[in-house]
Amino acid sequence: MKITLLKCKSWIFDSSSTVHVCSQKELFNSLVAKEKGIVKIVDSSVCEIIGTGTVKVTERDGIVCALEAVCYVPKERYNLIHIRVLDKEGYRIQVQ
Repeated sequence: MKITLLKCKSWIFDSSSTVHVCSQKELFNSLVAKEKGIVKIVDSSVCEIIGTGTVKVTERDGIVCALEAVCYVPKERYNLIHIRVLDKEGYRIQVQ
């Protein structure tokens, strides 16, 4: 599967994180509370993971991609898509 996001404003592709991160609870299609977990974010600070779930991301061409095991981290300023996770899942990323 190929993902092409052109100048995506609501999500940032991140090669340094280890998981997908979403700070907006309303974007989750499913969300399960998680026992205390933490994630190190872009600026090297640590934030608490409140839960994990599935988020559907709509590309500009209308195709919907479901991101699994997304961490809900309300204190993160950005929504992050982890490039290595997508690669392991067989996605091909093309940024234009």
